[in-house]
Amino acid sequence: MKKNLRRFEHLEENLAYQIDYTSNFNKSFRREYQSKYINNKITPDEFSILYYIFFIPDISQSELASLLFKGKAHVGKILNDMEEMGLIKRTAETRGNIIIKRNELTKKGITIFNQGHKEFEKIKIIMDENFTKDELLQFINYLKKYRTILNSLVDVKLK
Repeated sequence: MKKNLRRFEHLEENLAYQIDYTSNFNKSFRREYQSKYINNKITPDEFSILYYIFFIPDISQSELASLLFKGKAHVGKILNDMEEMGLIKRTAETRGNIIIKRNELTKKGITIFNQGHKEFEKIKIIMDENFTKDELLQFINYLKKYRTILNSLVDVKLK
């Protein structure tokens, strides 16, 4: 096994690799953690949508698409599925000849949100115990700087 790991030693100090590896690890962690501690009947994207709707009640489908790096139509399908599962209620309003769909969490959606929020607060506490406030802010600033540098090479369009 150790011999096999040495094949990848050159990647240990490669920033792009470490960020990509961490991103993939984080996605897998979210799936496993959510399935084990929150609810195994919804996806991480669906849980993220519950989170966004809870904290930003007037968030649009386009804004959700941008935050999730998904197409607007794809997010619309997710929202329709969430409505069918009884997690959200969708209503339509008309403002100046424009139809605006509003999303609202149902009791079932709020229950899942509350469970997830409680579990993710545990992770936040662990991070706060292991990183100083300054380290966390510095880390966030480094990630923003990294994205800015990459975006200067190829303009990443949010879907």
